[in-house]
Amino acid sequence: MATSVYFNNYNSLAEQRVVEDLITESIKIMGFDAYYCPIENEEDRDILYGEDPIKRFGAAFPVEFYLSNALEYGGEREFFSKFGLEIKNNITIIISKRSFSQRVPQNNFERPREGDLIYVPFLNGTGELFEIKFTNHTKDFFMLGRKIPFFYELELEKFKYSQEVIDTGVYEIDDVATQSAYSIDLLFNGGSGDYTEKEIVFQSMDNTYGNAFAVAVVQSWNEVANTLTVMNISGEFTDNISVIGQQSGTQRTLRLYDPLVDNVRNEVYDNNYIDNQSNTIIDFSETNPFGNL
Repeated sequence: MATSVYFNNYNSLAEQRVVEDLITESIKIMGFDAYYCPIENEEDRDILYGEDPIKRFGAAFPVEFYLSNALEYGGEREFFSKFGLEIKNNITIIISKRSFSQRVPQNNFERPREGDLIYVPFLNGTGELFEIKFTNHTKDFFMLGRKIPFFYELELEKFKYSQEVIDTGVYEIDDVATQSAYSIDLLFNGGSGDYTEKEIVFQSMDNTYGNAFAVAVVQSWNEVANTLTVMNISGEFTDNISVIGQQSGTQRTLRLYDPLVDNVRNEVYDNNYIDNQSNTIIDFSETNPFGNL
């Protein structure tokens, strides 16, 4: 038995547009503003092993979202395992297909991708970064026969920073990387100039960046204490050699660099603490401290 040609909404483009308008307007009324941060270096995605050797987030696009689970976090939340305390707080949000297409450039992708970041500015009184774990584009189940979804439902997990490059130009987002990055203090004897935040500093025998054997990014500079805090460290700095700021041109002679003394506040992750404890267990004065010979 054929359906009515007068009331068959599945074949009505006008009805589909009305539904999409209602969904988009509802999100604008009941939702919140956040930022969508796509992975910039798409070529570094490792499809075989599911890893991203180097993640870079270089842009943030403001988009409105709707928070599905507004009462509490979902997922496994905080639990203690053999790997220590793990925090897996999840939230579910909804974004309209129309808003995503209008606000986010569609040159490389047409939907929110797993691995990209969402910055929610109001959770817990401060902003939080979440990583997209799954993009559900069939939540509306082809509403009114439309093959293209009206909206996407994103399953997010609280982002765990692991030295990714985050430089979006939005201070609140970039500050997450600045505050969470592994950092080490460099103490100086003297010199001239002041380092600037997030500039590249390096050491080389001929004072050229191309021949640098140690490179880092400035997290903060304390002129009174003559101390430079650096992150994203590559190589090993050497005492009594100038540390040069690539942008500012600052040159100061390094007095003390100890890679084991980092700025982590928890002793469980303190390199110096772990090294001292291992010395009480393993006798490295032996020829073969790990065997019987």
